Amino acid sequence: MQDQNLAAWLSLSMTPGVSAKLFYALLENKTSPPDFLKADFSFSGKHRQGGDADKFTAACRQLARSKQVKEKVQRALAWRQQEDCHILTLDCAEYPALLKAIPDPPPLLYVQGSPTILNMPQLAMVGSRKPTPGGRALARHLATESSQANFVICSGMALGVDTESHVGAMQAGGSSVAVLGSGIDQLYPKRNRGLAEKLLEQGAIVSEFPLGSAPEAWHFPQRNRIISGMSQGVLVLEAAIKSGSLITARYALEQGREVFAVPGSPHNRMARGCNYLIKNGAKLVEELDDILEELGGFMTFRQSGEEPQKNSQPAISKAAERLLQFIDFEQASVDILAKRSGIETQSIMALLVELEINDLVCVGPGGYSLSPS
Repeated sequence: MQDQNLAAWLSLSMTPGVSAKLFYALLENKTSPPDFLKADFSFSGKHRQGGDADKFTAACRQLARSKQVKEKVQRALAWRQQEDCHILTLDCAEYPALLKAIPDPPPLLYVQGSPTILNMPQLAMVGSRKPTPGGRALARHLATESSQANFVICSGMALGVDTESHVGAMQAGGSSVAVLGSGIDQLYPKRNRGLAEKLLEQGAIVSEFPLGSAPEAWHFPQRNRIISGMSQGVLVLEAAIKSGSLITARYALEQGREVFAVPGSPHNRMARGCNYLIKNGAKLVEELDDILEELGGFMTFRQSGEEPQKNSQPAISKAAERLLQFIDFEQASVDILAKRSGIETQSIMALLVELEINDLVCVGPGGYSLSPS
């Protein structure tokens, strides 16, 4: 897309008061954002309301040309020039087809990594930020198996189930997509920086929010419609009744997607959300086959017995090799590892993700230790 055309899309998306509905109205009106910004534009047909509508159009046009909006647009265009940085608009061929079909698709997507992955069959996995050890292990296991069945795993890069889902997919040699509730340049949570770096190698990071957008609380329910919208189905693991994961499940139902849930004890508050979903029609999941019964038609399976390709000796960075020397079979916290190795805590988090993905370390209640295998 030419910068001039993209600049018009960006200008409107960054203009206060302009909602996604305006973009849909433009497209239905067979009008491009550049045409909308022309002085002689007015809506026609069912979108023609006259009076207040024309005044609103004029006000939007004026705001879109403001100095503040122009500076934001130039920043976005400059970001797009960086390697593996993309901005997809609703009329772009690379825009995820499934997402485009939902009632309220985001007009713009900021994508870092591979945009082609967004049109591959995806399974969304969501759940608690503080799962039990069993829930953490199951999330990683199901993500690994789903990735081996050629699903791209989509989640929100939060701590807990999200992180385990991303890591499980990449451990299997597969791909994963993270949808942020902040601007794509405002990584949240920051401790997942190492995970983000791996996602750029084996998948993509996506956001609908302009560069510089902080992780506001209201962003996360809104971004959940993207997680479900890009996926064939949503799998919920360990979610409380008031969990944001149930918002994702609700979006999935509204969008006509399959909803799956892992059951748990009624005495476990982290299972009550999943049990609620199952009682209301979600597919009960105990193993991958339960998902494939519903979504198998989307997949191209590997040959029977075929395993994802893995290096017998994982190639890791020298910094990761150095940290590995200070990890043994007794669990140790990040702070302890920092004292042992002399490596800064922020760097250690990224290195631990690298070691986890290569099956060299594992995480438990007390911290990190060498993998038993």
